Amino acid sequence: MNTINIQYKAFGYKGADYTGEELTLEKIINKDVSTLELTIKDLRSILEMHISTVKEIKKAFPDEKANARFHNDNTVEEISFRINYKQDERILALDEKQFFKEVAEHEELAPLIIEYCNVTADGEEGTRIWLPESEDYESHPAGTHAIMALVRKDEKWIPEYINFLKTNDLDHEAEQIWHIRELIETYGWSKETIRLAIARNISCIGQAGTDQFQQMLEGGLTVYLQKEKNREEFIKAIHEEFDVWENVNYRLKDGSKELYLDYIVSRVENFKEILNDKEIETIKSRLLKRWDNYYS
Repeated sequence: MNTINIQYKAFGYKGADYTGEELTLEKIINKDVSTLELTIKDLRSILEMHISTVKEIKKAFPDEKANARFHNDNTVEEISFRINYKQDERILALDEKQFFKEVAEHEELAPLIIEYCNVTADGEEGTRIWLPESEDYESHPAGTHAIMALVRKDEKWIPEYINFLKTNDLDHEAEQIWHIRELIETYGWSKETIRLAIARNISCIGQAGTDQFQQMLEGGLTVYLQKEKNREEFIKAIHEEFDVWENVNYRLKDGSKELYLDYIVSRVENFKEILNDKEIETIKSRLLKRWDNYYS
């Protein structure tokens, strides 16, 4: 019987002294015998194995470090995998990028792609697990190839890409700026891409967000927003981004209005080049009302 062999490598920290350790696992799946090619059944089985194995690896690296103020679910820093299967007496290999490019051709597998992105979201220090550097790729957040394969198929997946971005450590950006630019160049300005631009200017600023938003304005966003309907959608989407940004709730619960003003309300000023004073004040007023309602 033909089988699919998946080799996993992980790196994390163990024990109270936070010692770095590597972990290797091998998983074997029975291949669909109807064809030598990987079928949708095979791809589904592999995806499900990825998800369950990431969970298994997390359990192998519990957060046990001593003298820590906060503890996270696990201490996994890196995960990688390689898939091998037999075809016509040849052993073929797929890395993460190649695998997800094939998977994204089947829309019915999209929920599993998103689940894989979600399960790799929280690793060491509570941030997204990383894919280690290889001969072919620089180190980048795990799930990058997965979500990019999906969103390259259809712009309707941009909201999921935004959710993915929010789990990235954007104070240490990798390829995110280029992926964002690629999506906007591919799809142009639309209801979905303006949401990406807004997220980049509020919740996903990171290292390069401010400069990239300026480039967006110069690259056609300003012209797009000259139409009244587009501008109304843009302002509505800004309100909605603040509504779902988890940092707003965090600052509300924190109880410091000064920090709420500094870290939340001040972000509205990031749109001062494209919105007028009245529009800016309307958004700020809504955020301040949210504070008042929370403590009324």
